[in-house]
Amino acid sequence: MDCEVLVVGAGPAGSGAARSSASQGARTLMVDKKKEIGTPVQCGEVIGLELVKRAGIRIPPQAIVAKHSFTRFVLGREVIVDNHEPYWRSVTVERKIFDKHLAMRAAMAGASVQADTRLISAKVENGSVVSCVLNHRGEEIEISPKAIVAADGVHSTMSKVMGADFFAPMDVARGVEFELVAKKELPECMQIFIEEEIGLGYGWIIPKGRRRANVGIGLVGVNASRRTFLEDWIAGHPVVSRYFDADKVLEVKIGDAPVPGFIGGPVRGNVLFSGDAAGQTLAFVGEGILPSYICGGLAGKHAAIMAKGGTQKYEEDLVDQMGDQLMMGAVLRDALVDMWAPGALDPRVRSLLSGAVMNELVDPDELASMTSAMEHGPLQAFKELARGSGKDIRARRC
Repeated sequence: MDCEVLVVGAGPAGSGAARSSASQGARTLMVDKKKEIGTPVQCGEVIGLELVKRAGIRIPPQAIVAKHSFTRFVLGREVIVDNHEPYWRSVTVERKIFDKHLAMRAAMAGASVQADTRLISAKVENGSVVSCVLNHRGEEIEISPKAIVAADGVHSTMSKVMGADFFAPMDVARGVEFELVAKKELPECMQIFIEEEIGLGYGWIIPKGRRRANVGIGLVGVNASRRTFLEDWIAGHPVVSRYFDADKVLEVKIGDAPVPGFIGGPVRGNVLFSGDAAGQTLAFVGEGILPSYICGGLAGKHAAIMAKGGTQKYEEDLVDQMGDQLMMGAVLRDALVDMWAPGALDPRVRSLLSGAVMNELVDPDELASMTSAMEHGPLQAFKELARGSGKDIRARRC
């Protein structure tokens, strides 16, 4: 099991890294602690189609369970905003299928792939890892990779090994969702809920068919039982409760998502961090599947360069390839954090302005001038913003 590049974690970032590293000619080993790659599912399973083009991949048809031609924002339980712009078109995938597909691509490129293989410890000298101990299905194995890609999630083991602390508590959304059977047919769109009842986080309905969906919430800075919070939210929300009761649960999915804004391509010694371990998500909505895959591919490329004795330029390459998306997400995320600070805005207005910012109907620097309009006529204010933007965005009352 010796290798030049070790990839820890076989999610999208890890598979992207392993495929890229192997394609560069480096002997590559990707390990994952799970017995089955792609499980358990810990996200909403939605992928923006604009990112599919950027990633240059084809999603296998058997992994796609729903297509969404627009995204609906439900703001403050007052206003519904339907965004038909191309950026907000998406698909829902079965992660259990899609993640295995990505791992298979890495294996076909020449990487060794080992599920049920856990990183136990690492020996660090002069700031770099010189050896790692893996538990490979009950057997301890020591290896000495020349470079490592840490793609092992927001609670990364490699981060702890290297003493790298990338996230503050407010940089992590605590997510929980139920895969539910709906009481009636669902709209053919993803729905995002921004409201005072959730706070800085958000809620979602992500269809997986006409009568099935992931229904969840991401809590930021809220100290509460996730499952109880979600059950109460489903029962009490006037829109969500039209479609769902929390008594038809097919699967419970719990996980944390980093939303720190753009922190680049972190490198510590010979360890390159990628995916959730590096906060490489679209921070204002937490989408991380394809951003992680793309960034993982760059990490793998430069890990291979490092392993061959060259000079890696991971962060420079990442800024060139994904900087626009990740930085845009960071700007919007920072604006949302400011709006949800205690006392920053009238509670009723915050949700409406958050929706305007997320739909890029108002620049974050112009929020003060919009506050009064939102207070006195939210629906009319949104209609005027949408008309003035020239975008295919429609607003109506809930």
